[in-house]
Amino acid sequence: MSDRMRQAAGWAVALIAVSVIVAGLLPTTAEADPDLREHQLAQRIACPWCHGQSLAESDSVVAQDLVVILREKIDEGWTDDEIYDFFASGYGDHVLLDPPLTGWGIALWSLPAVALAAGGWIIWKRVSI
Repeated sequence: MSDRMRQAAGWAVALIAVSVIVAGLLPTTAEADPDLREHQLAQRIACPWCHGQSLAESDSVVAQDLVVILREKIDEGWTDDEIYDFFASGYGDHVLLDPPLTGWGIALWSLPAVALAAGGWIIWKRVSI
């Protein structure tokens, strides 16, 4: 394989990786379907009494009650951020399965980008040798 082919393959892999990461980070809106929105939000909020389970995954009565409250907030027209703030204010930030962009949350959200940049740099260095 020629150097030019290896370089093109490296850029293709990097482009695919960036596309997958960006597509995964883009928010999906479910404004038209309240059931879908409820399910998506319930997957991102942890059950405060069930270790390691989201509201959507948990079968506990508490989680089911919180999903009812979640649905009421959706029906009242609350935004996703208002709903997250409501649950975080009542149960703490640890109920948010997506860490907030403060403190360690910034580091957690930045880690994939840093890893991608480091991988791209390594690929670029190896291809240019």
